[in-house]
Amino acid sequence: MPDTRPSQRPGLRQRMTQRLAGSRLIVNTGVMAAGTGGRLLLQIALFVIVARLLGPESFGAFVGITALVAIVSAFAGLSCEVLLVRSVARDPDSFAAGFGHGLMLLALTTPILTGFVLAVAPLIGGTAIDPLTICIIAIGDLFFLRVSLLCAACYQATEKVAKSAAINIGFSACRLAAAGIAFAAVERLDIATWGIFYAAGAGVAAAFSLAWVIRDRGWPKFVIRWRDLGFGAQASLQSMLYFTLRDIDKPLLTRLASLEATGLYAAAFRIADAAVIPIRSLMYAAYASFFRHGQGGARGSLRFALRILPLATAYAILAGIGILLAPDALPWLLGAEYAEAGEILRYLAALPLLHAAYNIAADALTASGHQSSRTASHAVAAACMLIACTLLIPRYGAVGAAMANIGSHALLAAMSWALLGWHQLRSSAVPLVAEPLSAKP
Repeated sequence: MPDTRPSQRPGLRQRMTQRLAGSRLIVNTGVMAAGTGGRLLLQIALFVIVARLLGPESFGAFVGITALVAIVSAFAGLSCEVLLVRSVARDPDSFAAGFGHGLMLLALTTPILTGFVLAVAPLIGGTAIDPLTICIIAIGDLFFLRVSLLCAACYQATEKVAKSAAINIGFSACRLAAAGIAFAAVERLDIATWGIFYAAGAGVAAAFSLAWVIRDRGWPKFVIRWRDLGFGAQASLQSMLYFTLRDIDKPLLTRLASLEATGLYAAAFRIADAAVIPIRSLMYAAYASFFRHGQGGARGSLRFALRILPLATAYAILAGIGILLAPDALPWLLGAEYAEAGEILRYLAALPLLHAAYNIAADALTASGHQSSRTASHAVAAACMLIACTLLIPRYGAVGAAMANIGSHALLAAMSWALLGWHQLRSSAVPLVAEPLSAKP
């Protein structure tokens, strides 16, 4: 009888490799969840300190400006972080050029975007903020924050998620330290003074992040990779539409309702958004894997998406239940003046589930080369968000903004999965069967 053992060994090794790869994704997700959880605690502490120091009206104005900057920041560096992850995941030798490309684009786009923010900011209602303060806040988020995100992407691309998480935590720690110094040094904090501390904390974090990456990976190669600008611009447009969907309700509240309503809504949204953190951690850890699976088209990325969907869905349901139980704790956590935010928070209980559904399908679209479909779905959802906010906020205030947010994200999730399924059907007529998470090829 012939010895069949040699022919069986490759299959055993392959199965072991698959299980180890699946375990690595789970471990990386856990590391990112722990890291982002630590960052979340720092952000909550920062939120509580700044909200109490500025007062409801000034805090509402500050939230309106930072939300506007967040939308515009999608074009900072033309999605250089995404480009870096994509290129390094497929070709590790491209790191230096990708890192330098990102830094150069951030330096070039920041002045343009800051000027745009200065031009658009007066359209936002509420307490007037002087142009210099707007400029300082914008630089803190458009340049220093994005440099830190680019540095985190340097480790994300090679799946060294612990270091990536450390950079994210360090950034939040620097801003919290800035708030603590402001609290100790300034008797009465106003927006102008806080803007300086806000940007300075981001600047310190960016400097440390740069030094760490250069020490570990070497100096960047300062080139602009022109062939990547098209993909970067399209990814930036998609990100702008996403941030419009996520944040446009806040400046619209300052315009159509009141600064107090903006503050209450911002508090509720921050709690609901915190519940989405583990889902973002999963997507962050799986991002490079999505690009590897997506090299074969929509079929490969959809197969991978279906493997991680049950895990994300299970968590999202538990998080939604937690949000429904959380409103009674808001006055204890944030103060009695935020008691009305509890009712708003209940409307946002479905947000984790919608984010899980949307993010998985959307990343699968991007990784398989269908970024235009992702952009189109965001455009429709963002337009619906603008229309819904315009109609609902004047009548229902902050609750109307929550209703618009949930409805628009539900539409986005449905469109993303429909488009992903459509692309898969176009590429192959072979029935698709989801694989278990432990069977990653």
